Amino acid sequence: MSTPLLGVNAVILDGGVEVGYCKGVNLGIDTEMIKEYKIGSQTPEVLSMGNKSFKVSIDRMYIDKTYGNKVLAGTDVTLEIRPAGSGAGKEKITLTNVLLNSWELRIAQDAIILESVSGESKSLAFGTQ
Repeated sequence: MSTPLLGVNAVILDGGVEVGYCKGVNLGIDTEMIKEYKIGSQTPEVLSMGNKSFKVSIDRMYIDKTYGNKVLAGTDVTLEIRPAGSGAGKEKITLTNVLLNSWELRIAQDAIILESVSGESKSLAFGTQ
């Protein structure tokens, strides 16, 4: 039986550079379902996989305007998520052509300033380092 991974060991890279002060990442794969029914049936005549989307969001401690500017410019990035940390043979998830389309800044009087940036990738691949 494998040991569960701890988030504290994970590494997130943007263009090969570690995302500084990263607090969390959400990654999702959504696939549309194609379902078509014929008259007289309550079960699909056609059930197939449709379009896929790969959504990602990063929460980090705010340092500067870098990610806000990437959203404004429509810059696409390549992200690599290493759930078990860095090292030969460890898993990695690569998102290419990530179009960053949302940025949010959160300021509270008694906390670190945080930012969230999110977008959608053209492709996602599981691999090893």
